[in-house]
Amino acid sequence: MDHFWVVNLLGYEVNMNTLIMVWSGMLLVLALAFVSTRNLQVIPGKLQVVSEGFFDICRGITMATAGTRGDSFVFFIGSLFLFILTANLMGQLPLKLISLPHGELLAATGDINTTSALALITLIMYFAIGIKKKGLRYFKHYLTPNPFFLPLNLLEDITRPGSLLIRLYFNILVGEILSGIALSVMPYVLPSLVIFLELFVAVVQAYIFAILSSVYVSLLSEDHH
Repeated sequence: MDHFWVVNLLGYEVNMNTLIMVWSGMLLVLALAFVSTRNLQVIPGKLQVVSEGFFDICRGITMATAGTRGDSFVFFIGSLFLFILTANLMGQLPLKLISLPHGELLAATGDINTTSALALITLIMYFAIGIKKKGLRYFKHYLTPNPFFLPLNLLEDITRPGSLLIRLYFNILVGEILSGIALSVMPYVLPSLVIFLELFVAVVQAYIFAILSSVYVSLLSEDHH
């Protein structure tokens, strides 16, 4: 079933449903970050406590996977986590009731284009951290233990973000499908149970994506790598 509202934008076919949800998610994260940090106090208010709690979660992810080295990419991992969490949760809101020319407003992470972009950004971050730390010597590990291993070593680095995008995409997509089926079969009780389960999955999948990304970045930036 085609859930996407596809339009031609500057010569490219664009899923407007996804575009709307992606930009809405980013603006929401930025707005919350601005509001919660514009007036920081020594004795924090409730909103500052919540924002500091999210920061502690994000730093906890990088500390668990890279120790103090994780401080160099904690803001990247934190941005990933908060955006994916927001995008996942927005898919559980009753946005499907909003009328569109075609399709409906689904979670942005239920579109493989979004998860592919997130995985690609993570891959670029691997290389950026490695090159910043070691310069061009970073690429020597692709030739070890033998230059013939170059294709396999490259494939290993490429498949890591590939596994991230597939895991996130299918978990969110299946949740959207199950929610739709539950709503059509039993419009009151069953959808509530499915949505509750999907809220749990939305949080877990955001955490898994963030922690695995942190693990991969950590591995590629280690001194002995």
